[in-house]
Amino acid sequence: MFDKVKTVHITIQANYYSVTSLHLICSEMEKCLKQWPNVIELNLCFGFNYFSRLRADRNINRYQASMQPYVKTIGELLPRVSKLVLQGATQCEVLDEWFGDLALHYSNQLRYLDRDYCIVIDTPPLQTFNMLTNLNVTFGEFANYSTACAAASQLQQLRIYNIPCSVDESLPAVKPTTIVFPELRYLLLEYPRASNVFANIKAHASLPKLKLPCLETLHILFGGNYCPVLACAVLPTSMKSINIIGQYGILSVLDKCGVQRVEKLMMTALLNPTNNASDTKNLIKSLYDCNRVTRYGCLRLDKTLTLKPEDLETLTITHLQIGMEMDSAMVIAFITKLSRLVDIKFTNVSMEDPVLNLADPEINGDIGKTVVPFAAPIN
Repeated sequence: MFDKVKTVHITIQANYYSVTSLHLICSEMEKCLKQWPNVIELNLCFGFNYFSRLRADRNINRYQASMQPYVKTIGELLPRVSKLVLQGATQCEVLDEWFGDLALHYSNQLRYLDRDYCIVIDTPPLQTFNMLTNLNVTFGEFANYSTACAAASQLQQLRIYNIPCSVDESLPAVKPTTIVFPELRYLLLEYPRASNVFANIKAHASLPKLKLPCLETLHILFGGNYCPVLACAVLPTSMKSINIIGQYGILSVLDKCGVQRVEKLMMTALLNPTNNASDTKNLIKSLYDCNRVTRYGCLRLDKTLTLKPEDLETLTITHLQIGMEMDSAMVIAFITKLSRLVDIKFTNVSMEDPVLNLADPEINGDIGKTVVPFAAPIN
């Protein structure tokens, strides 16, 4: 029965007896089967709470010594794991390092690695992780950042969360001038929301050039006013989807990346007081030009940028959210003039002016006024 199992989920509510729990689980598995040869996916979760994490930190050396043998034990029990999902134990250095050792044990056969918090992997040799196609990892205080570089040749999907503001910390000791991801199709980069990310552009001038010739989908979340990874990237001329949340300055970085056509462009632009409103409008016109965005354009703007319908009239914008204050007449102007819109949201409408009557005469009889003709197929 057990020799047909393909996925193993292990959850340990880590407390004073977390190592004992791990020992008992491995022992029980060995009683059922000395080896689980068909298991290709391992999901391992440690549910540390605040107090158990503090206790682990205070006894770090003892925990390291007692947990280390279980890398080999699990590796012998589950020799064919190619998908490894590691969860829990936020900011616990012991578990971060142990998870890293477990990932290294499987490094030459892993195709999928997912860690929801930090993982510490001692600088892997270039021969490791050469089968990895999917990497999801959150970087933290103790993280090592060379894993993605080591796996660059085969990676197809890469998601990196909580990227530190000081990019210099993330670079390996020997900095290559160029890193090529020849198979990468999907890239997600998420930066801390609350920090002033990348305020000093000159500090990141030493970043290597990133070549992404096959990239189809790009997500950059909370990239601030400048994103050095995007600035150093060589993107293909045609892409399927780009989604960016950041300050207006990041629009300029994207505009210079060489992407000439994109099927789906989604942007949430937040104000940076140093940006000129006129320059921002010109960037929006350039990015959402109908010759560049071919199918779907979503633009979300905060309340600080003042726009007129004429600013967007010729652009490929199908979904629009506007935060600037406007009266109902301006609302109608946007709806009637933007012919490509299928969805629009106004978040700051003043109703102090006379409300326009858009009632359908067929419903209200003679009292109804003429309906304003909507040029857009609004949902």
